[in-house]
Amino acid sequence: MGDFSALGEKLKATRNKMGLSLSDMSAKTGVSKTMLSQIERSESMPTIATVWKIANGLKIKLETLLDDSSQLYEVKSIDDKLAIKDDDGRMIIHSIFPFSPISGYEVFYGVFKPGCNYSDDNHTNSTTEQLFVTDGELEMIVGQNTYRITAGCSLSFDSSEKHRYINNGDIDANVLIIVNYE
Repeated sequence: MGDFSALGEKLKATRNKMGLSLSDMSAKTGVSKTMLSQIERSESMPTIATVWKIANGLKIKLETLLDDSSQLYEVKSIDDKLAIKDDDGRMIIHSIFPFSPISGYEVFYGVFKPGCNYSDDNHTNSTTEQLFVTDGELEMIVGQNTYRITAGCSLSFDSSEKHRYINNGDIDANVLIIVNYE
């Protein structure tokens, strides 16, 4: 399967960053507290089925626990990312750094085409959203307030408030978006 030498350290770091006790982690994963403790102390090398149970229970990718530390850097192309489109194709979103419970956030690259008028009021578990416009201009309506964000400018807001992304310009508004979760 691979080298599990760093698994214990990664598991413990993940648990600590998530603020979980061994009992909490056991309840989420279905793996006994004793086994989790032994894995964290590198006293036991779990089966792949056990590692899957831990990853699934914590809602993290298996790679988070098994990631080879020699691969600290990885170049990925936006062309290889699945695009989510809405507003008749005028809003295109790529998840460039998917959510991780360790970081507590995810990062998106958005292209808002001219004429885009997209409302997003589905953030029930996120706390804040930060966006940075790299090209073009975006009008943001957050609650009752309207903000004009031009290239080189940013906006941070409470993502639980109803908000709307509008591109009234003639060119694409390219935007980096960070969504933070509790």
